Formats: sequence, structure tokens, C-alpha cells
Amino acid sequence: MSKNPTRGYIRCTVPECGEVCTVHMTGEHRLMESGEPPKNPRNIGKLYYRCPRCGNSTNSTSMHEHIEKHKVDTVQALGDAPVQTVSEPVREPVQETVPDSVQSVSLSVSQTSEDGLPALTEPETEPGESAPKIHWKTLYPWLVGLFVLVMILIGLCKGKKDDSNSGKLAAN
Repeated sequence: MSKNPTRGYIRCTVPECGEVCTVHMTGEHRLMESGEPPKNPRNIGKLYYRCPRCGNSTNSTSMHEHIEKHKVDTVQALGDAPVQTVSEPVREPVQETVPDSVQSVSLSVSQTSEDGLPALTEPETEPGESAPKIHWKTLYPWLVGLFVLVMILIGLCKGKKDDSNSGKLAAN
């Protein structure tokens, strides 16, 4: 049961539910009890419903408008009305594409070693293949951090010069 007072009644918007739900306003109970607003003031005044079968509804502006439009003051006013559901666009799940080919490096074994053991040789790279690209956006913060660390270490190694006589006048 919600602590907020009942503002009206509405049918549940979940498909195949259709239960009679109580409508409440966010933050009303705490404001009436202690006189102070709730901790999260952005949802104050928004309507939500509490379904005995499904639970709470979402607390959004579109749901607030739907509840305002369809709420009634008494349970008898709802009667045996058909279930009306909020239609939201259905999003298709995004499927990631995985490349079919996997690059692999093959090593060849040849008997060219002087001691009679097999020697491993790497295949020659084709002129079309290039070295992997350096992503400067991710490398730049690391370089700056490394530079700062080196400067701190140089400063610590250098040490402080303590000239205790430098600021005093010579006494004759």
C-alpha cells in the first residue's frame, strides 16, 4: 500500500492485467506528515499508479499525462470498461556484426640453422598491411601523466639548497 493518499482510480496499463489501480501523487505523504519536501524534488507532483498485481508504474511525464486523462474518482466509475494499454514503440534488439575472417600469423619452420635445430621465421609482411593506428585521444592523457611524474621525480632528486647565511647581513 502506498503512503501517499489516493487521488483516484485507473485500470492497469500492462497488457493482460487490467486490474483496478489506485492513483497517487509523488511526495504528498512526506509533505503532509513533516512539512518538508522529499529528497528528490524533480518528481514532486507527478502521478503514478499502484497495481495490486503488477506493482508500480513508471514515473514519467507521458505516464502522468495518461493517468490525468484516464483517472476517475471512484471504483464504480471504472465499471467493466475494456482494458486500455499505453502503446510504446517496440525497439528491435541491436545485433552486433562480427567479421567472418580472423587474421592469423603463421610461422614456418625451416632447417637452416647451423646446429641442426629447426629455426622459426616469420612470414614477410605484405606492403598493403600497415602497423596498427595509434589512438592519440587515449594516449595523450598517459603521456601528460608520465611527463608530470618525471618532473616530480626530477624535483625530488634535485633537492632543496639550504643557504642559511644567504639572507643575513654580515656582522662585523
